[in-house]
Amino acid sequence: MGCRGMPTGYRVSSTSQRTLRFDQTTVKSRWRRRRSAGGVRHRPAELAAGGVPAGTDWQEDLPGVAKRGPSESPQRQFFDFAGPLFGVVVSPAASTTPLNETRKFRALPRDRSRRRVVEDLQFAWELAEGEGSLQGVTDQEVEYWAPTVPGLARLKITVTQREVTVVAEALITVTDSLEGAITPAVVNTRGLPGYTFERAAGELWRCRFDAERNIIVVNSGHRDFVFATRNRALQLRYLVRLYVKELVLKNFAGLPAEQLLERMIELSLYAEEKLKSG
Repeated sequence: MGCRGMPTGYRVSSTSQRTLRFDQTTVKSRWRRRRSAGGVRHRPAELAAGGVPAGTDWQEDLPGVAKRGPSESPQRQFFDFAGPLFGVVVSPAASTTPLNETRKFRALPRDRSRRRVVEDLQFAWELAEGEGSLQGVTDQEVEYWAPTVPGLARLKITVTQREVTVVAEALITVTDSLEGAITPAVVNTRGLPGYTFERAAGELWRCRFDAERNIIVVNSGHRDFVFATRNRALQLRYLVRLYVKELVLKNFAGLPAEQLLERMIELSLYAEEKLKSG
């Protein structure tokens, strides 16, 4: 076979006409064919990633074959490492506690990416508003003891990490119940609601029903409530009337006004009878 640019009659072998260049993919495929034909055998322990014999100089650079890189655990540890203190939340942020009961609250410090911060922290719990007592005010978890009277309390936590200080609050509703004074005929499937006090002096509302928490909030700053607190019996009758109003409005919604009043009179009669017998 002739070649352009060479003298006539000069023959060059086919091997010399081209440069033998085998890329890694070709070598790999040929080696696999030899192995399937039984010409090459390796123990599993001698094979590297992708089925290539261990010790091959180019096995680290095979295209399409994942390298056995360094462990990723240091990188994961880096991203899991919490940054400086950025904020804090209280769990639970809002709760309902019966009289003379206890409930635990926990501070959850976070960094800017909301990762948990656990190092170099100082905790300080206090009651910003309301009554009750605290146990473990310098720990991450505090125990709240409810008072003997209903009301609202605001729990405050201050967390410090070196020069950074963050604050969070939680709302505690201390409730009582008049279950013994109310007939179960008008109680819905959620049960008889409890009640709590909220001071709103100067406002006209006497009470309102909180459907989400299933409690009746009584305005302890209303002048009628202040008048009723002169003695325990008068205060109890006042609370029963507020209960009757909210229960009738909740359970007989949509009835005409005269029928609602009839239901209120009926329920008030049963409630007062229960109070007398009690």
